[in-house]
Amino acid sequence: MDIKCAVILITSASSIFGRALALHYARLGARLILCDQDETSLRQITLQCQTINPDVHYYPMLSTSAQEVDALFDYIERTYQQTPDVLINHWPNAPFPSFLSEHASTQFVDQWNRLTANFFSFGYTCAERMRLSGVKGVIVNVISYNETLEMAGIESAASMVAGFTHSWAKELTPFNIRVGGVIPQLVTEPEFSHGMMQCDELTRHTEYIVANEYFSGRVVSA
Repeated sequence: MDIKCAVILITSASSIFGRALALHYARLGARLILCDQDETSLRQITLQCQTINPDVHYYPMLSTSAQEVDALFDYIERTYQQTPDVLINHWPNAPFPSFLSEHASTQFVDQWNRLTANFFSFGYTCAERMRLSGVKGVIVNVISYNETLEMAGIESAASMVAGFTHSWAKELTPFNIRVGGVIPQLVTEPEFSHGMMQCDELTRHTEYIVANEYFSGRVVSA
């Protein structure tokens, strides 16, 4: 896919990695829609991107409910007269409780349900819009973490991303919709420089998946 002028939706765009994604694709000339629930930070990253590429819009979300997700895609279709060509389905990992901690079961279920629901809701809605409009699109599922604390449970989250990516790709291939995944490698030292390098590597991997017409059903790590 030619990234320049493609309509790309980036979720969690005000997070550390979301901002890196937004700036990267703005430099590549894509038409961007950035969404998140933190409107102040979302507006800030949008303004940064607009200094590089004026064709960047943002959509503050009240929640990630099905109704809100539908409203977001309606907004995109009104703005660009089409559904997105690409969904960067990015969600930062939330630290999962220790298996031995008190109330671990309730905390784990709540956080797991929230994370899986976000991935699924955006992926499902985008795939349905692409399928109905005949868009040969790309969905890239990405998990990230901002701090060492958020690495807790990253293996479980990575397995979920891999499972979604494989199963969605099988179902969507007949509709010329590709699905790929990117997961971070675990690091042993919380070095700032390594974190920045990881953002750069993760971003390059998402670009490779979007641009490579033969990439689907696979997950890469960075």
